Amino acid sequence: MKGIIASPGRAYADAFIVQEPRIVVEKTSIDDSDNELERLQSAIDACDVQFESLIKGLDADDDTATIELLEFQQMMLEDTDYLDKITTIITEDKLNAEYAVEVASNDYIGFLQNLTDNDYLRERAADIGDMAQRLLGALLGISRAIEEPDHDYIAIANDITPSRMAELDQDKLKGIALEKGSLTSHCSILAASLGIPCLIEVTGLLEADTTGKRILLDAEHGELVLDPSKQQIDAYLDYRKAREQDLEALKAYVDKESRTLDGAHMGVYANIISASEVASLLEQGGEGVGLLRTELIYMEETTAAPSEEKQFQLYSEIASALDGLPLIIRTLDVGGDKDIDYLHIGKEDNPFLGYRAIRYSLDTPEVFKAQIKAIVRASAQGNVEMMFPLITTIDEIRRAKALVSEVFNELDKGNVAYNKDMKIGIMIETPASAFDSARMAREVDFFSIGTNDLAQYLFAADRTNAKVLELNSYFQPTLLRTMAQVADSAHEAGIMVDICGRAGEVLELIPLWIAMGIDNVSVSIPEITRVRRKITQTDKAASVKLLDKVLQCDTAGEVQAMLGGAS
Repeated sequence: MKGIIASPGRAYADAFIVQEPRIVVEKTSIDDSDNELERLQSAIDACDVQFESLIKGLDADDDTATIELLEFQQMMLEDTDYLDKITTIITEDKLNAEYAVEVASNDYIGFLQNLTDNDYLRERAADIGDMAQRLLGALLGISRAIEEPDHDYIAIANDITPSRMAELDQDKLKGIALEKGSLTSHCSILAASLGIPCLIEVTGLLEADTTGKRILLDAEHGELVLDPSKQQIDAYLDYRKAREQDLEALKAYVDKESRTLDGAHMGVYANIISASEVASLLEQGGEGVGLLRTELIYMEETTAAPSEEKQFQLYSEIASALDGLPLIIRTLDVGGDKDIDYLHIGKEDNPFLGYRAIRYSLDTPEVFKAQIKAIVRASAQGNVEMMFPLITTIDEIRRAKALVSEVFNELDKGNVAYNKDMKIGIMIETPASAFDSARMAREVDFFSIGTNDLAQYLFAADRTNAKVLELNSYFQPTLLRTMAQVADSAHEAGIMVDICGRAGEVLELIPLWIAMGIDNVSVSIPEITRVRRKITQTDKAASVKLLDKVLQCDTAGEVQAMLGGAS
């Protein structure tokens, strides 16, 4: 059975179906609102205890992503807007607590699911749904517990919620195969952070006869084998032995400088969303943060944008923890939908091409300046840089920089400390910015190529649509030629150029990034040492010759064949 690789690796174990039955509630009129509110509070308290227990049972160093997701769900139990909505339905509409929880939760889920231009924030809908089911279970006295096997297994499911992932015994969980899921789902993200092989979109998986069978999950080639042959099993055993040796060998690259065989340096940064990830980044030898996504701090608010002070505290905490290593903060990158109440963005037919990112920020200077000022103030606490997303015109850069200058002047008048030489860059993620990169390079201190969006805009192919997934391949020669042009523009202007999309950690492509002269790649934390090792095993001079050949290719298949032979 074929699937899409969400987290690489292989596993061989018994299949175990993880069922997530959905609790269905009825709408019932009530007479005693106070009693319903007491039931609600008791259920909230019970859920809070459950979350505390789950979090305490996780490793604070290795399970940071899972802990962050659980803490978000726990925080929702205290969210005043969410609870006020539930309380209003109970007290004014005189309806039962279960129904009130479902209505309030569905409103929040709808709000998040409509953020079609932001994969990460849209996936927060899964968190709310997961939390709501837990709260409903507590209200109704329904246990969510499942009886895991007492031996190693591969989880088979439609999808797996974040809290269910936290409840599974990770010593026994050897792999995950999902009929649905997505590359940006929390199950995929957590599987990758924990190093658990995971396949998604395995069509017909739940209809297949897997119960009690030992199956082979190959998330290196995108296959699930229900009845593996002896030859396939032996190949897996050889793989596992080599994998264990490889993980041990990678430890040597935590502190190793990321230089090629002939002395060229390419830094290895990490993409993060919260302060809790910094410890893991440093433990893996990360050289900085190439992309701090700031959307989460906005999503934690429900009535107004986060204050300058709240943002300053977050950015300062991360900058201080990095102790001088670079922290590149991307300004707000959200898109338009009528449900984003406090941002006042209307519904759009095509949010990918609409009122999003820098377009919204420039239109709302009161929101934008508060974030800019928080970032600039945080620059006094560490090596902070700022970059603007979805740039398409030079005018956008100049307007954004004008606001930065205003902030500088205001801070100077108030004698507030900041780094007057703070670097300002832009994301190269549209064809317009790529094709006009030579001119844009004169306006900024650095480029960061966002390969995910750049690919989807180049090929007019929605990267969340599995039917056009192949068009978004990082091996597409058109994409590579575009990136090479951007790198050349940066070099000619004497500015830095980074990669912060997922392509930065594709090992076969590392020689091309080196040949292009990419200064830094920003990758997921678990891939830092693997990318660093690849850099140290690469010869830049040979890579330059390889790049010349690759850029002459006509198809992604030709590129893959050429790089496969090279690696």
